[in-house]
Amino acid sequence: MKKFSGLLLSVVILGGCGTAVTDSAEDTNVNGTGGTESTETEATETEATETEVGSSENDPIEVTDPTGLQLYMPEMGLIKNFQVEDFEITREVLEVSGNKVLEEITFGEAANVEVTEWTETTMNMVIDTAELEGERDISIEGLVPMNAPVAMIDEENGTEGEWIVTSKDATLETAAGAFEDVLVVQQVLKSEASDQVTTTTRYFAPGLGFIKEESVVANGDDKQESVVSLVSFE
Repeated sequence: MKKFSGLLLSVVILGGCGTAVTDSAEDTNVNGTGGTESTETEATETEATETEVGSSENDPIEVTDPTGLQLYMPEMGLIKNFQVEDFEITREVLEVSGNKVLEEITFGEAANVEVTEWTETTMNMVIDTAELEGERDISIEGLVPMNAPVAMIDEENGTEGEWIVTSKDATLETAAGAFEDVLVVQQVLKSEASDQVTTTTRYFAPGLGFIKEESVVANGDDKQESVVSLVSFE
């Protein structure tokens, strides 16, 4: 079975500097030069500027009229149940903030939290962590992102070995029902040390996000296949 991958996101607020008044500044104020008041004002403005930069850097973008890949963002409160061989996987949407979605993914007793970022032409994994297992009081803003988001879909810059969009209007039958206008993406990885080729295909439904994954590992005549498929949602 191919492990779901992803990364989580939160905003890092940069702390301002120079907010405290120094002894020398206090002495200057006592001497009547008025330097302290100016220093405090400048420090406050600097702190505010740094905070604005830090908070806006990774802020979610408001989605008022979803287009392109944003049509496939899973909705708030959605719970999806998947089957892979004899095991079950559950994906629950805990928060939707602008164009970012926070999901908790459970597999048996294991759990991890994932945040995805959706634009018209891209879908990135910005947070993926198992450190918060069992915690429910979490939010996108309270999580620290990785330095480099993982581009899962990039329609404008797709190259060999990356996820390529192969269809946006597929029809897919699953145990949870039939879906139309399905987004299909595929990744082909070729081993440099052998003839092994791994082909992974993922399917996304409008308003639901990920609903199925097919993985085929081929090495000559030997093939191993695995399927993760949606069986129910609410």
